[in-house]
Amino acid sequence: MRAAVILVSATVLAQAQTTAPEWAERLLRQVRSSSFPELLDRHIRVQQFSGSPDYFQARFSISRFLTFRRMNYVIRVNSAAALLAAPEEGKRAIIAHELAHVAHYANGNRLRLLGLIRLASKGFREQFEKRADLEALQRGYAAGLKQYRIWLYQHVSASALDEKRRDYLTPEETEAMQQKIGH
Repeated sequence: MRAAVILVSATVLAQAQTTAPEWAERLLRQVRSSSFPELLDRHIRVQQFSGSPDYFQARFSISRFLTFRRMNYVIRVNSAAALLAAPEEGKRAIIAHELAHVAHYANGNRLRLLGLIRLASKGFREQFEKRADLEALQRGYAAGLKQYRIWLYQHVSASALDEKRRDYLTPEETEAMQQKIGH
């Protein structure tokens, strides 16, 4: 009996960690329909995760990639309670950033996705992430990107902060890019 209770508790906990929060589902629907019409026919779901200094991540299905089936994509949202306090416009902007990654994954030949192995390289990761920031900025999310990064810098460790400042546009860089492209 005790083992059954533990098993059921572990199963419920595992399901709770992968169940998407309603606010993230809502933001995904809003941002995709208003800013990423090219992704309206793509299967994108939200999934919760934990145990990472990241708060959002975009992924594609490796099994579908390897079996040449229609691709599925996931926007992963950290279960950390602190994320609930992040500015709404900031979360919306980061959903746009993650959808820019999905648009990149969905565009063109699947074999080029093998090149993402280079994300292990700091220089490539920086270029990859800043490209997604620029895409979100060009689609009108500059203010939210700035708000989110200001919030983020207060909610990550010192070592993660250095990485975030290197890999993503800082609020100052976002402001400069916004003025440069006129958004």
